[in-house]
Amino acid sequence: MFPQFEEGDFAEDVLEPNADGNWVYETTKANVPEGQSIHYWVYVQHEDRPYYATNLKELIRKNPVTTTTTTTTQKPKAVTKTPKEGKTNGKSTSTTTTTTTTTLPPCEPTVTTVNGGRSTCAGKLIFEDTFQSLDLTRWQREVRIPLDTESAEFVSYQATPDNSYVAGGHLFIVPTLLNLDPDFSDERIRTGELILAGCVSPTNNENECRRKAALATILPPVVSAKLNTKGTFRFQYGRVEIRAKLPKGDWIFPQILLQPAENYYGYADLASGMLLVAHILSNEELVTGDGVRIDGHRLRGGPILTNRAKLRMASLRANVLEEHFSDGFHVYGLVWKPDSIALTVDGFQYATIRGKFKDYGTSNNLTQANLWNEANVMSPFDREFYISLGVGVGGVTDFPDGSRTGSLKQPKPWNNTSPKAEYNFYQSRNVWYRTWTEPELKVDYVRVYAL
Repeated sequence: MFPQFEEGDFAEDVLEPNADGNWVYETTKANVPEGQSIHYWVYVQHEDRPYYATNLKELIRKNPVTTTTTTTTQKPKAVTKTPKEGKTNGKSTSTTTTTTTTTLPPCEPTVTTVNGGRSTCAGKLIFEDTFQSLDLTRWQREVRIPLDTESAEFVSYQATPDNSYVAGGHLFIVPTLLNLDPDFSDERIRTGELILAGCVSPTNNENECRRKAALATILPPVVSAKLNTKGTFRFQYGRVEIRAKLPKGDWIFPQILLQPAENYYGYADLASGMLLVAHILSNEELVTGDGVRIDGHRLRGGPILTNRAKLRMASLRANVLEEHFSDGFHVYGLVWKPDSIALTVDGFQYATIRGKFKDYGTSNNLTQANLWNEANVMSPFDREFYISLGVGVGGVTDFPDGSRTGSLKQPKPWNNTSPKAEYNFYQSRNVWYRTWTEPELKVDYVRVYAL
C-alpha cells in the first residue's frame, strides 16, 4: 500500500468524460495475480474545490462480472467502487468490491468572494503565505513616491533587496536612509534628482516616479518597501490573520492594511476606503500636545474614510498595552462581514464597527459619501480589497502637530502643513535616527479565510 496522495504504479489525469458521460481510467498494463488486491485513491477537483476518496481497495477474483467504474465531479458524499472485468495471464478474472466510504467535507455557501467575484467554501483558507521564500508571483513590490493623496510619507518605495526580503521564515520590510547609498550624498539629496525605474503610479502621475530637488524640496530621505497582492489576490468579506512583529523607532509606522482593488468610488481623498488591520506610531514614547499617549503601546485598526488630517484616524478603534507592540510577535486580525468589521489581537476582540459609513461621511461633510451605496451599510467596503504590507516614515497625516517624543518630550520636528515638512524632518535625522533600533516590520505569516 502506498502513502496517501503519492502516485502509485499507475496514475492518470482524466480531464474529460467519455462518450457515456463517465469519467473512466483504464489500463492494460497491470498484471495482478488472482487473490491479490489493488490499492488506489481518487482526487476530484470541481470549481477549485478538492474532493478525496482514500484508502480504497479491490480484490482480484475469478468469475467476471461486467460493470463500469465511474467517477463524478459532482460533490459526492461517498465513493464506492464496483466490480470491473479484466484478464490476467490469459485467465478471466473479476474484481469484487471492498467498499471504503469516505465522507467528504461539505462546501457550505459563503458571502466571501475571491478574484473578481468567484465563489468559495465557508471557512476555507483562501490565501496563505508563511514566507519560506519571497514569492514575487504573489506579491508585487511597489515602486513610487507617495504623494499627498495618501499620507505623503517621507519615503520612496523601491524594489531593492535591502528593503524587502525573506530570512528565517519571515518577511522583512526595512526602512533605510537614502544618504547611506553611495550614489546619494547629503548634497545630492538637496540638489539632485531621483528617477525610479519600474515605477507604477496609481494615478499615472509622473511626480510619483521622479523628483528634482530644489530649495525646500528635497529627495525623499528614506527608502522603504511596500508589497501588495493587487494583481494576484483580492477578496470581499473574510477573516484576516497576520502574525507580525511591528517596528520600533521615532516617526515610523507599519502598514498592514487592505486597499480597494478597483477604487470603485474614486481615488481622491480615499473615497473607496482603506482598512487597517494593525497600525501603531512606533515611537517608544509619544504624546499629543494635550498629553494623550499615542505611541507604540497603542494599537489601532479599522476603516479609514478620508485623508483629512483631523478625520483620518477618527473612525479607528484602539487597544492599549503596557508593553510596546514591537516587543514581540502578535497575531493581528480583522473580520470583515456584510454588516460589520471586528478587530482582534492574539484572539482578543477589542472592537466592532457596525457599518453605516455613509451616515458617518455625511455628518462629517465628506464629499465622497454622496457616491457610497445607500442600500449597503458597508459601502464603501462592499467591493473587493487586496493586502498591502509596508513601512512608512513621517508624512503629513499620521503624526499630529504638537506631539512630543521620548523621555525629554522633544517636539515633532516638522509641521504637517508646512511646505518644508520633509526638509525639516531630514534636518533632525541625527536625533530620530538613533532611536531606530528595530525599524523593520517582520511578518511570520498572512492568512485569509472565507467567512
